Amino acid sequence: MLKNGTASCRPTSAVKAAPSRFSISAQTMKQQLQTSESALPKLQKPKGTKSASRARAAVLVSFAAVILASILVFFLAGSSVAAPYSYTDNTKVLLYHLVSDETYGPNEYLFVRISDFEAQLAEIKRLGYKTVFADELAETRGEPCVVLTFDDGYADNYTNVLPLLEKYDMKATIFLISDLIGTEGHLNEEQILEMQESGHIRFASHTKTHQNLAGIDKETLEAELAESRRWLEELTGEPVRALAYPSGAYDSLSELVAAECGYEYCYTTEHPTCEYYPNTRLPRSYVVRDMAMSDFLRLLE
Repeated sequence: MLKNGTASCRPTSAVKAAPSRFSISAQTMKQQLQTSESALPKLQKPKGTKSASRARAAVLVSFAAVILASILVFFLAGSSVAAPYSYTDNTKVLLYHLVSDETYGPNEYLFVRISDFEAQLAEIKRLGYKTVFADELAETRGEPCVVLTFDDGYADNYTNVLPLLEKYDMKATIFLISDLIGTEGHLNEEQILEMQESGHIRFASHTKTHQNLAGIDKETLEAELAESRRWLEELTGEPVRALAYPSGAYDSLSELVAAECGYEYCYTTEHPTCEYYPNTRLPRSYVVRDMAMSDFLRLLE
């Protein structure tokens, strides 16, 4: 993040549902388990060995039925909570910030040249990758895909990124800092709505103020995560299901609170080093200024 700003949070409005074939809400799963558990036989101390064996067998069969029912419900019910693992080694998540020939501030490496960005999109298309939004991983079923992500919500995303996404018919997700919307150098509400209407861009949360989420208390976490989500959902009228941790920083508490606040896909800034990642710590690969095409292509291997 290059600049600071403030803006008031506003209460959320009605948001369109986002069903998924491969998910089930936490509340529904809890109710299913509670119902199944209540049906389990109460184990009493048996009087003999045969009685003990029969009792243990009955409990094991009932427990297996609970697990099987939960699995079936998980895959067949529609809801807003995604399966816990959606990322595979066929998933390539790229992290951008700005696309601009001119630079400002101390972080020049964040400014990818316009011509380089277009060349990168052309290579993605040539290689046959499809692009998906950051909250669509579960729908790819492990098929090769690229997730284009942009952090902070800079104004050049409107002037330089959107036209190229339209030209190459690609999707991207922009993680917005809700308190910086409309401030100097950042997207304003009108631009956000126009970009959303294009169908090429979806918006997600980069928290309320871009505060580091590792090591802070639950109350502060809830303010950063819940208020940002409510504000964005009110603005766009769409569910906000993805989050990018500011500076990639997170801990077990921030993972938990993010899930409680309704985020299904949480992205770090860690480069992928293995085949599978949980949805609470999805990796992303940095794309930086003057990156050689050979280095960019390695990110897609």
